[in-house]
Amino acid sequence: MLGSVLLIGCLLAAQGEAAADDDLKLQVRRLARRLDAPQLAQREAAEEAWPKMGPGALALLPRITERTSAEAKLRIGRIRQKLQRAAAEAAARASTVTLRGKALPLSEIVAAIGQQTGNKLVDFRRRFGHEITNPKLAVDFDKTPFWEALDEVLDRAALKVYPFGEEGAISFVARGEGELPRSGRATYSGPLRLEPLSITGSRRLRDPQGDSLQLTLEVAWEPRLKPISLKQKMADLAAVDENGNPLAVDDRRAEREAATGDAAAVELILPLKLPPREVKRIASFKGTLTAIVPGKIETFRFDDLVDARNVEKRIAGVTVTLQQVRRNNQSWEVRVRVRFDEAGEALASHRGWIFNNEAYLEGPDDKPIPYDSLETTVQKKNEVGVAYLFRLDGPPADHQFVYKTPGVILATGFDYEIKDVKLP
Repeated sequence: MLGSVLLIGCLLAAQGEAAADDDLKLQVRRLARRLDAPQLAQREAAEEAWPKMGPGALALLPRITERTSAEAKLRIGRIRQKLQRAAAEAAARASTVTLRGKALPLSEIVAAIGQQTGNKLVDFRRRFGHEITNPKLAVDFDKTPFWEALDEVLDRAALKVYPFGEEGAISFVARGEGELPRSGRATYSGPLRLEPLSITGSRRLRDPQGDSLQLTLEVAWEPRLKPISLKQKMADLAAVDENGNPLAVDDRRAEREAATGDAAAVELILPLKLPPREVKRIASFKGTLTAIVPGKIETFRFDDLVDARNVEKRIAGVTVTLQQVRRNNQSWEVRVRVRFDEAGEALASHRGWIFNNEAYLEGPDDKPIPYDSLETTVQKKNEVGVAYLFRLDGPPADHQFVYKTPGVILATGFDYEIKDVKLP
């Protein structure tokens, strides 16, 4: 009976979503015609109205072709950039879970959480030889933030997150004896989960000025987010003890940063001055983490490669220029430049995420041909140049070069507060 109720609910929800999609497509078709309307007022009204339909309208933007007017191209570009930014801002908010049931199997709960939030959850128990149980749990989630819902479910099922599991997912395994549950040990800020892992005091016997107290903080994020980096400015930290007295931060001019790479979480070590011995707890530890978040991935295609010279294409807030395709010993070299309107610190020399962007040749059979190697030709605040080397039997006359990159990059701050940390 419960399964039937859930099925009916899903079908009704799907029907409602389908009707909403049809309505959105109808609005989009009307606005698309008005982007080329004879009256300036209609064109401006259409451009202004489009972003108000939300990020869902991004995928329905008209495709730019040779027949698209110059003005329409400009307006579509501006609309896409606004929608990209809106989508990135939406991604930087916590996803939520709505699910109720008195005896739902764990497998169904996990599937529902993944479907509703876009976060992939993977059961890793079999790989460790753990018993594969599927307990029935009572849940009552009403727009509950993802991490709070997941922590509650994992605790009830005696599970924990395995940090070295499948890339782009949260993997879980059985919780060992003596390990503490997850709920109550973390704080949540948007799509981030922050948990203090350890606190270490160090006393320098020769140089008391070097005494320190280090708090190790684990920062996890919803897998759908994929931040480029996380940074904590020490000047943005504030801590007080159990008596409300401030605890001094070590070197307020410093910054602590963690590149995320393919990890599911990172650790940040945040140093304070060592307090007097009578201080037993950190009552409150506040900070602001800045996350660099990429927007939706956009695809750029270039043809006529042999004759291409500085062919420029722009989507949203990024411009990709195919500079040249030329012979380089036994390989063919494809030189491109990628320029963002605002990259912030995302392209700093110590960050290599952009070199993991997809880039390949596509032959007449539509199969991708990966590059053999790449070289950096330029790296600036908002721009990167890359030369890709491909081994081909002949000139790439009948090939396309395909490049994929985020359309915008957004820096977002997340406030958090850690409470009641016992000192060593």
